Amino acid sequence: MTGILASTLISVPLLASPAHAQKAPEDRPSTAPNVFFPAVARRAHDLNNSGKRPGTIIKAGCGTKVVAAHPGTALVSNSPKSGPSLVTVVTTPGRTTTYYGFMQSASVVNGQIVQAGQEIGRVGRAGSEAPAYCSLYFAVKGNLGRTVNPSRWLNQLVGKPLNSTNLFGSWGLVIASFNTLGASHTRYGSYPTYDVRTPGQVNLLNSYAVDVAGLQEFQRVQRDNFMAVSAGTYGIFPDDATLADTTSEFNKQVGPTENSIIWRNGTMEFVSASWVDVPYFTGTRHMPIVLLRDRMTGRTAYFINVHNPASGVGYGDQAANRAAALAIERAKIIELRATGRPVFITGDFNDRAPAFCGLTFDKLSISPDSIPSTGCALPPAPGIDWVFAAGGARFTRYARDWKPKNMKLTDHPIVWTRAHLSE
Repeated sequence: MTGILASTLISVPLLASPAHAQKAPEDRPSTAPNVFFPAVARRAHDLNNSGKRPGTIIKAGCGTKVVAAHPGTALVSNSPKSGPSLVTVVTTPGRTTTYYGFMQSASVVNGQIVQAGQEIGRVGRAGSEAPAYCSLYFAVKGNLGRTVNPSRWLNQLVGKPLNSTNLFGSWGLVIASFNTLGASHTRYGSYPTYDVRTPGQVNLLNSYAVDVAGLQEFQRVQRDNFMAVSAGTYGIFPDDATLADTTSEFNKQVGPTENSIIWRNGTMEFVSASWVDVPYFTGTRHMPIVLLRDRMTGRTAYFINVHNPASGVGYGDQAANRAAALAIERAKIIELRATGRPVFITGDFNDRAPAFCGLTFDKLSISPDSIPSTGCALPPAPGIDWVFAAGGARFTRYARDWKPKNMKLTDHPIVWTRAHLSE
């Protein structure tokens, strides 16, 4: 089993602040993949009346949006007591499970995977046990089907990470996007040279137990130093054989290693690799793609790592090239997702809203801190470094951590997330 160190989980910046802890759960803000209050309305409130029944009643107007409190698999059933649109959200059978009853309609279908905060239905007053007023029935079961007081559960967790990282029958894998700051950029700057920074970068990735990472600005001397310091911990693409082949397309590019994907050999198994070309300044760059298998579950996923061109670095405005690159990257995600496998894309996109909107609209993909949307539901505090997932995958932990900049390892944050592949 792989995992973030306990001390890391405690320190992630998305945990609720002391100010949030003073608010009622229904009034606390939350961002995916953290726990949400299930009824989204200004006057929705928990009546705290669980006791003889396992669940509580949340009073809210009919038609109020009901959202999944946590990520998982939605099951839709017909219950005489709870109504024809009873939705159950299961993390893993036998682990955290939540129930949403009395609803007038369900917005999900049986077996659909959902993100925390994603709409699953609308408040109603259906079912034989529903009160005369509009309300949502909400119940929670924990490990081994143990009944949990739902009001206490909400009070403890809304706005914070779920108290479990088991989802879809898996403890998941840690995925990161990390711009390592090219060696050529630190010759005369305020950052130490690459040979000083690289050991610290290896230690940083190990401290997060990163299983797969997309690395940008990863110049050849950095790559060689990284692989020596990490001493067989990671596999990498482009690999040594590719770089040694003088006929390889990678070696015909400027900086063939600058966009690389690494994976922890102990947890991930290499299956195959390829690349996609995107416009980069005055030419094109190969962006790597690998197919990896999770050794614990046997499940497979595609990983793409990109670095779209920045403006203002001697090549003028690169907005048009970034837009073209996003269109190519979107098309590649659609192509790979058609195989039925999840697709992850990491990278320094040098864009906030354009990158997010370009890759998520029409529910193509989500970032760990967003909810599937047909439009552009930009999460709060976006950056230019992203992790996206398309298809059968969801998240239980996420942070955009500026520790590497504070440590003078790079001028970017590390973006990391715990992702889970659905069966």
